[in-house]
Amino acid sequence: MDERIKELWFERGRIYILTDAGKQYSQPLEAFPELFYATNAQRENYYVWDDGKSIRWEGIDEDIHISNFFEQETVNYDNEVNHLLSRFPYIDMKKFAEYLGMHWTKLARFRYGIWVPSSEVLEKIRNGIKAIGKEMVATA
Repeated sequence: MDERIKELWFERGRIYILTDAGKQYSQPLEAFPELFYATNAQRENYYVWDDGKSIRWEGIDEDIHISNFFEQETVNYDNEVNHLLSRFPYIDMKKFAEYLGMHWTKLARFRYGIWVPSSEVLEKIRNGIKAIGKEMVATA
């Protein structure tokens, strides 16, 4: 496809683009965790570059290519990673992801059901929570 981004906006938890071909695409913000956790002001501070093919947010160090809009992502909060992390809302997801040795946006995509973790990754997340629990018990 040779479409270019003409317009961009945010509405009801989604990011929308309009192309020069008159097509409108959108994705849930959960598909782009940096944008999901950004403030409205940070989201609005972007520019289109790469001959109209990419969007850049300097303040949050995020780039999104137009191709990321062509296949629709679905959010599914009813998944094991979200259930596990929701039990411990005081655990910082960014720090927990670092503890696991993965980038926090990857963990966020697992949490919001955008991506499905392999059984090995799911076990790593479970074991990470167990390890933190053991560390907490050891300090008592």
